Parts: sequence; structure tokens; C-alpha cells
Amino acid sequence: MFRNYLKTALRNLARRKLFSFINIAGLALGMAVSFLILLFVWNEVTYDRFHKNAPSIYRLATKVEMQDRRLDVPGVPAPLGPALVGRFPEVVRATRLRRQGGGIFSFNDRMFEESAFIYVDPDIFNVFTIRVVSGDPKTMLTVPFSLVLTEETAKKWYGAENPMGKIVKLNNRDSYTITGVVRKMPENSHIKFSVLASLSTFEKIRSDLNEWMNFNYVTYIQLAGKPDVVTAAKKYYDLLMANMPDQFKSLGAKISIFLQPLRSIHLNSHLEGELEPPGNPAFIRVLVTIALFILLIACINFMNLSTAHSARRAKEVGLRKILGAERKKLVAQFLGESLLLSLISLVLALGLIVLLLPLFNRLLVRSLSLNGLPGAGLFLGLGGIALFVGLAAGAYPALFLSSFGPLEALKSRFKAGRAHGFLRSGLVTMQYVISIALIFSTLVIHSQLGFVKNFDLGFNKDRVIEIGLRGGIARGLEAFKNELLGLPGVAKAGWSSGLNNTNETIFSFEGAGTEKPVLPIMDVGPGFMDVLEIKLAAGRNFSPDNPSDKKALIINETLAGQIGWKDPLGKIVKMTDVDEKKNFIEVPYTVIGVIRDFHFASLHEKVRGQLLRMSDDNISALYVKVRPQGLPDTLKSIEGIWRKMEPAYPFRYSFLDDAFDRLYRTEIRMGQIFIGLTLIAIFVASLGLLGLASFNVEQRTKEIGIRKVLGASIPRVVLLLSKEFSKWVLLANVIAWPIAYLAMSRWLQAFAYRIEVGLWMFLASGAVALAIALLTISARTIRAAAANPVYSLRYE
Repeated sequence: MFRNYLKTALRNLARRKLFSFINIAGLALGMAVSFLILLFVWNEVTYDRFHKNAPSIYRLATKVEMQDRRLDVPGVPAPLGPALVGRFPEVVRATRLRRQGGGIFSFNDRMFEESAFIYVDPDIFNVFTIRVVSGDPKTMLTVPFSLVLTEETAKKWYGAENPMGKIVKLNNRDSYTITGVVRKMPENSHIKFSVLASLSTFEKIRSDLNEWMNFNYVTYIQLAGKPDVVTAAKKYYDLLMANMPDQFKSLGAKISIFLQPLRSIHLNSHLEGELEPPGNPAFIRVLVTIALFILLIACINFMNLSTAHSARRAKEVGLRKILGAERKKLVAQFLGESLLLSLISLVLALGLIVLLLPLFNRLLVRSLSLNGLPGAGLFLGLGGIALFVGLAAGAYPALFLSSFGPLEALKSRFKAGRAHGFLRSGLVTMQYVISIALIFSTLVIHSQLGFVKNFDLGFNKDRVIEIGLRGGIARGLEAFKNELLGLPGVAKAGWSSGLNNTNETIFSFEGAGTEKPVLPIMDVGPGFMDVLEIKLAAGRNFSPDNPSDKKALIINETLAGQIGWKDPLGKIVKMTDVDEKKNFIEVPYTVIGVIRDFHFASLHEKVRGQLLRMSDDNISALYVKVRPQGLPDTLKSIEGIWRKMEPAYPFRYSFLDDAFDRLYRTEIRMGQIFIGLTLIAIFVASLGLLGLASFNVEQRTKEIGIRKVLGASIPRVVLLLSKEFSKWVLLANVIAWPIAYLAMSRWLQAFAYRIEVGLWMFLASGAVALAIALLTISARTIRAAAANPVYSLRYE
């Protein structure tokens, strides 16, 4: 019996080549896309779950509220973590880490820059699962100036040589000893590093390990049992406040401590200063939804074509029933054929997965591999998709075909195409609802990205390079700047504390009452505003020749409006600072200028009140305006000056417009993914439409011949054959537009500055879908309409 069913299924596939190609290609593409998205989702939802103690590990985080400013950070003061151990019985262990923002490691005239460099407590090996290759995890990070490398870093630095005991210098200053080598952290870990250093080093080079006002230490605790994290957080808060200095309490800041389960950090934590960019649950839901839609479209193709061609198998069903076949056996036969088709598609899908995975990784900026799923997970993922598709696509056709009565089937009285035309039309409409919604969403996303790219930021970022300042360059900044200005390719230069590296500080304003808002202040050099072409609305720029400008400020228009100053010039602003004894004091400054609003942050955020101060104490970057002529030579000359003045550090620069593009990296990737998935969805839907158009033409072959004999032109015949499908595509627009509009309106709400959804987007998405449908149908109908009517009338 099974052999007979298999032979029948294979003969049907071979006999109906177009039908088989459409189903196999559609199902294979749907399976491949679904599996790739499954691989990505698996990677996201299993973040940090590989740690043995993962269920009991929590991160301490802080919420600080002051006036209208709220700051949520993944850090607490350094002494808090150790103070919890022993004081509270549920706290088994605590470990801290502090990012250093990268460093230059040098030895034997070799130099390596490592950005993933963090200081950690030795207990990190007891809290987290880190596989040690060389060294003793109990002691390798206990001594100050100890260093632990990953295998990849050790190989990069030393090749096949054993790195243990080697001495390296950090930033050409302090010497560190390599005491261990560990395995690289997995892809799905929110803590990633290439170099670890002992946190006890800070006792030698810093003095903030005992400070209760520095919230820069990311602290993890391991808790016993199933603690009430809300109650625990309250106890830890009480301990924090008991040790908080009185001068900090006098600021009026509201502080609270909360605990974050390790396994939820990646997808559910969006604090300022995360160790790595967090995941996006909404993005995952969108990807999963689109993958299901593509699979649904492929299944609809199978259902439509199976029911459309059902009349051809009516006699087979009739004969089997007369010979004693029960309906459940016929259902099993047709479901088996569907599963066979699904398995064939799965084999093709595997090839597509291997082919598409590198592109998928580039789009998502991931390093996913088929090893990302465990063996059982890989089998279940692929097998589950194939089983789901086979059953979902074949269930209705199996029930439908097995319902034929034997007599009417043998007499060919069953008109499957007519009886189930409405269902097929509804399924085609559903396919194009999905396609139109994706086209509309793609148009909105790319329009918003275009709007962001062309938005007036209040400054000119074209041909401006940002150079990070290090070592001797930072100390001899004026000399370095003057050297650059002597180059013919350099137009202007000026420094600042960094465009997005501003300090949040407490201010009070003359005549503005008792409120003391927390606002960002940027330290700049006298040429900074000229480099970026920031415009003055009133007053003047800083002048290095005017000593009083050391106690002067420039504010932006937004801040002036918030305070209610109609004439800010000459007004006094008091900034809260810390004196040598670490007491808070208020330092008066005079406003000398007002600048037009500029936007250095993402357009997800509104422009805030901003203050600028002329200073060279907190400078981190030099901004250089270069001329377009001879740009490569200019960059080489700048690098030459850098090497001459600071040979211990490599020259690093970036173009400012590239830095701003990175602010919208997620949206850009989302737009690219939407384009790819939309094209795939349209392709699969068009395959199904092509199959139905072919079937429709086949069913109406004699009608076409008669119409041509009676004088119908080719365009008239094509219009007749296309009209039926076109009306369902037009109906799909009516359904898809409101759904897509609501989804995209919600997405746009994340931007403080955004486009308005225009009428043209609705019309364009509908027109594109209709054009694709008509082109797909025309590919088959024009050929039928142009055929000689004699052959049409002889058909069958």
C-alpha cells in the first residue's frame, strides 16, 4: 500500500512540473527563511543561559531621579557588592566589573589595541561559567596588575608561544603580568571581553573602590533559594543610604536599587550604559510574524493549487473508493504526499540556509551558525518546520479530495474549480494583504530614514573627522592642533569633551526660582563651534584672548526658552561642582552667548537644554574640517603628525557623518531586512498566482479560442483573464492599508522627529502589488491569448 501511494505521489509530481516547482520552491524558501529567523530567535532568548548559576544571578542597578531628569544605570558604588556578602544570608557571592573603554597593550615593540577590556573581581569565576585554559581561577586575578587573556587574544599577541608570565604595558604606563588564559565568551552573552584585569589594580591607580558616590561599578550577586527581589532590593537600598555621604543626600536626588535577573537582561534591560546593545523583543516579534506569513503564503499556494487541480484526481479517488479505500486512508495518502513534498522542500531549504546564512549574519550583525542550536534543537527545528508545513499545507486538500463521491468523481461531474473558487480567491487576497502590508511598511521605514538623513541637525557634519585624543597628544593638544592647521587640506580644527560624552550636572539659574535641573554641559575649545558651523542666535563665541571666558557659558535656544529668559546675555548660572575636599560647591558662570539648537543625539530624543564651557580639562576628541581636494593625502599627513608626536598610540579617526549613521543602525538593518523579506513574500505569492493563472488559462482554453474567432483582440483577452485576479488584489489593499498604517504609526512614535504617513504611500504600495500581480498573470495570459484559436478549439 505504502509503495503504491509513493509511486502515485512521485508520478503526480513528475506529471505536473509547474505545480511541483511552485510548491517546492515556495515551501523551500519559506522553510529556509523561517529556520534562519528561528536561529536568530534562539540566540536571543538563550542569552546568558549557559552559566551554571544563571537562575540565581542578579545584577544590581540604580535609578536616580532629580528634578525632571531620570537616570537608570547598570551600576552601583564599588563598596556595595562586597558589603552585601556576609551581611545578608541570601547573598552567596558578589562580583564587580568596570569597563575601561579599551587600552593599548605593548611589548617587544609590538602594539595591540583591545576595546573589550574590563577590570573584574576574582570571584567572577565562581559566579559565572568561564572555561579556564591556563592558570588557577582562584588566584589569577587576586594580585594587582594581573591580566587574563582569551585564547583568541593570546594567539593574536603571541601566536603559538605560551603567554603565561609575560609582561605587557598598558597605555605605555603600567606593567601587567599575564596570569591566565580563558575561552572566549559565547555569542549569546551580554558580558564579552578579550582581556580581563584584576580590579584590585584600582587600589593602586585610583581611589574610588571605597567611594559610595561613584555608580560606575557593574555588580552581580548570586542569591540562594527563591528570594523576594523587591524586599531584597529595599534592604540593599537601606545599606546604600546608610553609607551615602551627607553632601550627596543634600542634593535632593531620589535613589532606588533594583535587581535584574541575569537571563532577562539582554531582552528586557535598556539602561544607560549597557555593557552591550540590548536586544529588541518587538523586532523579534516582527521577524517571527513575517516568517510565519511567508510560510503561510507558501502553504496557501499548496492549498490553492491542490484544490484547483483536484478535478484531475477525481477519477483516481473514485476508483480507490470503489475498490474499498476508506476516507481516512485517502486522507493519509494525500497528507503523505504533502509531507513528501515538504521533505523534498526541506532538502532544498538546507542548501538555501547555508547560502543565505552569511548574508543574514551581515544584516543582523551576528555570528550565527548551525552550531548555534544543539544537535537535538537543530533536528527539532528543521523537522518541526517541515512537519508543520506539510500538515498545514496538506490538511485542507486532503480532506477536500477525499470527500469526492465515487460516482460523481468517475463521471467527472465534480467542478472543483468553480465550487471552490471563492475560497481560492480569499486565500489569494490573504497573500496580497501580507505583501501589501510589507511593501507599505518598507516605504514608511525608508521614508523615515531618509527624513533622518536629511534632517537639519543645527550643525554641519560634512567632511569633519573626529580624532580620539590619547597620551602626549592630549597633553600637547594646542601644538597638535596648530600642526594640523598648517596642512593645506585642513580648514579648521577644534576640540571638545565629545559630542555624546557630556557631563550631567546640577545647575541653578538667575531669576528662575529654586529649581535645580540636571543638564548636560560640554567642555569645548575656542574653535569648536567654527568647525561644526554652529550658529549664534545672540551674543558672542568664546575667545582665548579673554581670561573672563574661563567663567563664561554659552547656552542653546531650548534652554533659554525653558528658563524663560528673553535676554539671557549677562545672566548668572551656578553649576554644582566638587572641591578638593569632595564637598559640593556652586560655581558662578556668566552667559555670553546663545546658539541655535543643535542635535548630537539620535532623533529618537528631543533636543535638551545644553550648556557649553570653554575648558581643556575634560577634552576627549579633536574635530577637524578637511577640504575635499586631496583627502587621502590629508589623512596621511595627519597620521604622520600623530606618529611624530605620539608614537606609543595608533592613529584612530572616524568621519562624523559615519558616527551619526551608526545612531540609526537598528533602523537601517530593519529596513534592509524588510526589503529582503518583502521581496521573498512577493516572490512566493507571485509563484502561487502564476500557478493559478496557468490553471485558469488551461480551464478556459476553448473559451479563449471562441472569443478570438469572434474578433476579440489580445489585449481584450488578457484583460478578461486578469480582471478576476485584479479585483482580489484591490480588495487586499483595503484590508492591508489600515493594518499596516496602525503598525507603522506605532513604530514612528519612537522618534521625537518623524514623518507624516502620506497618501502616496498607500497608493504606491497598492500600485506596486497590483503591477506585480498583473505582470505575473500576463506572463501566462499573453501567451494563451496570442495562440492560434484553431489549436485552442482542438484542446482536449
